Amino acid sequence: MKVQAPFGFVTGCHAGDKFLVQATLASMKHYCPDVPICLTVDGSFDVSDLEKEYDLIVLRVGELPSEEMRKLMCGDYRAKLAAMWEGPFERYIWLDSDAIVWGDFTSQIRTDLDFQIFWSEVSIPTDATEIPPWLPHFYFDPQKLKPFDPEFDWRGHPYFSAGALACRRDVIPFHNWTKVESWNNQVSGLFAWGEMGMLNYHIHSMTQRGEIKTAMSNLQHIWGHHGKEELVQDCSGASWHFPKTIKRPRIAHFCGRKPFLFDHKAYSRPFTIARLEHNRARHGELGAWFTVIQEDCKRLLSKVKRRVCTVPTQ
Repeated sequence: MKVQAPFGFVTGCHAGDKFLVQATLASMKHYCPDVPICLTVDGSFDVSDLEKEYDLIVLRVGELPSEEMRKLMCGDYRAKLAAMWEGPFERYIWLDSDAIVWGDFTSQIRTDLDFQIFWSEVSIPTDATEIPPWLPHFYFDPQKLKPFDPEFDWRGHPYFSAGALACRRDVIPFHNWTKVESWNNQVSGLFAWGEMGMLNYHIHSMTQRGEIKTAMSNLQHIWGHHGKEELVQDCSGASWHFPKTIKRPRIAHFCGRKPFLFDHKAYSRPFTIARLEHNRARHGELGAWFTVIQEDCKRLLSKVKRRVCTVPTQ
């Protein structure tokens, strides 16, 4: 796909989370109505309704011109990488389908950077002597990585979620990505599942070598890490609508426990507001609530069925 705009939002979905990405799109259009949006689609299911409603540029992973790219990304978490190599924007903000735009923060996106990390803290001190167990679990194993890149220092970095970030197109050359994929194929357990560990390695190692310029910005709120108090305050007085004023615009990312109504351990109000916003335009207030409840009931029923089917018989 040719570049169509200097800047935009990108999100993505497969058939199973289309009902979630609708909330992501609604939040983008509500707070940043003039920013163009690209939807990466992993699968052949219909998204024409979303394309029309949100004036989307649709990028289908299965239709990428490169067979190597299609093989790497189709049916995989790596589908989000399509925007990096074949997306329509020179620079873009990526949001997973369990994240929403929470106020207009686009003025804080830096055009002098190649990659902007949405996090606020260095994860491992520069003088650390032991590898924390979460690093190989969620990202990569530094000991297994050392034979391939002995100069890389795993300390002193903000290890970030791949579900919310900003970068320029082609920030990681595709041939560099596939080279590191080949390392992962040689050594079991080098990188954790998904694309997050490999993405973090690429960004931090390229920054160390002076190949790209990066910085971190406090633009991502994960309630399981940061707490929910600030989000609760944002929603105060807004009922079940997007707040008109948000003190600290950012991305609200509901990774971990997903933002479903019937999960009493999950905090879901901001995401539910975005889901309702999408459905109000089609179904009205009561219809929007009915649709959201129906979607979550279907998900809950599917979860129960899976558990029943995995119960061993006597």
